[in-house]
Amino acid sequence: MEAQILVSLTIFGLVTSITMVGPLLVDLSREFRISVGTAGLLAAASAVPQALASPFAGLLSDRLGRRPMIVGALTAVGALTLAGAAVPFFMALVVLRFLAGLLGSCGPTSLMASIGDLFPFERRSRAMAWFNMGFGLAAIAGVPVVGALAGLFGWRPAFAITGLGLLVLAALVRLRFPASPPVATGSDLAESYRAVFAAPGLLSFLSANFVERSMFATITLYLPAFLMQQYRLTTIQVAPLLAVVAVGTIIGNLFGGWLGDRLPKPIIFIVFQTVAGTVGFLLFGLDLLFSTAVFLAVLFGLLNAVSRPGVLAYGSELAPGRRGALFGLMGFTNQGGLALGSVLGALAIAIGSYGAVSIIVACQGVLASTLAAPLLARNPPRPAAELME
Repeated sequence: MEAQILVSLTIFGLVTSITMVGPLLVDLSREFRISVGTAGLLAAASAVPQALASPFAGLLSDRLGRRPMIVGALTAVGALTLAGAAVPFFMALVVLRFLAGLLGSCGPTSLMASIGDLFPFERRSRAMAWFNMGFGLAAIAGVPVVGALAGLFGWRPAFAITGLGLLVLAALVRLRFPASPPVATGSDLAESYRAVFAAPGLLSFLSANFVERSMFATITLYLPAFLMQQYRLTTIQVAPLLAVVAVGTIIGNLFGGWLGDRLPKPIIFIVFQTVAGTVGFLLFGLDLLFSTAVFLAVLFGLLNAVSRPGVLAYGSELAPGRRGALFGLMGFTNQGGLALGSVLGALAIAIGSYGAVSIIVACQGVLASTLAAPLLARNPPRPAAELME
C-alpha cells in the first residue's frame, strides 16, 4: 500500500507541475502581454521534450532501476519549477519548462514500469488506478491549490511553493519507495526495441493512447480559461470548481481499476473514450447554464478516467521483459499527446473560439476508439509468469 501511495503522490507532483499553468494562463498573459493561447503553449514546452526523451528514459530505467530515475525526475523538475518563480520574461520561462519536461521524462516511465514489476497481473488494473489517481489528485488538489495561491499571492509564489513540494517528495521517494534491480543490463538499445516492437498490437495500443492523451490535454488545459472567460470568473473562483471537476476523475479511476480486472480491457477503453468525446463536444460546443457545464466537466473526467487503468495494465504485459522500454514509448505518446492537445486547443481558440475546441474533442474521442479497435481481435496478453511455464 505504501508503494501505491507513493506512486500516486509522485504522479500528483509531476502532473501538477505541468498542468498548473491552466489556471495561471490569464495571469501569465497579462504579465507578459501575450495571448492566452500563447501562454498555453507552455504546456507544449514541457510535453514535447518529455515525449522525445521518454523512450531513452525507459531504457535507462531498465538498466539503472526504477527508484533512481524517479528521484532524479522529481529533483530536477522541483528545482526548475522553483527557478521559474524568478524569471524576468516569458521566453526564460519557456526554457525552464522545456528543461523540466526533458529531465522529468524519467518519472512517469519508471513509475509505470515499477507497477508491472511489483504487482501481479490479476491486480495490476487496480494498481494502475493508483497511478492514474495521481492525475485526479493533481486536478482536485494540486491545480486548484496552485490557482488559489496565484489568486491570493500571484503566480510566482505559486511556482515557488510547487517547486519546494516536489523537492520534499523526491526525498520521501528516496527513503520509502521499494528499490528494484536492473532488468536488462545486458541488452543494447537496438535489441531492446526489437523485442518491444515485436509485441502484437503495440502500434494500436500506442496510437490510441496518443490520441486519448491529446483529448485529455485539450480539455484539462483549457477548461479553466473556458470557465473564467465564458462565465466571468476570477482565478480564485475557478479553483474550487476544478476540485469538484476532479472528483469525477477520482471516481472514474477507482471504478476503472475494478472494471479493468473483470472485463476485456480494450472494450472498456473504446466505449468510454467514445462517450467522453461526446461529452467534451457538448461541454465546449453548447451555450450551457453554468451548473450544466460543471456537471459535464465532472462527467468527462469520470468517463475518461475509467478507460485508463485497464489499458495501462494491458500494455504492461505486451513486452514484460522490457517494461521500461515499452513504457518509454508510451511516455512518448503520453507527452506527445499532451503537446498536440495544447497546440490544437490554442489553434482552435485562435481560429474559432471554444466551438472549434468542441469539434476537436469529439474527433479525438472517436479516433482514439477506432485506433484501439484492432486490439479486440487479438488475444489478451498473458502474464509473464504464465509465459514461462
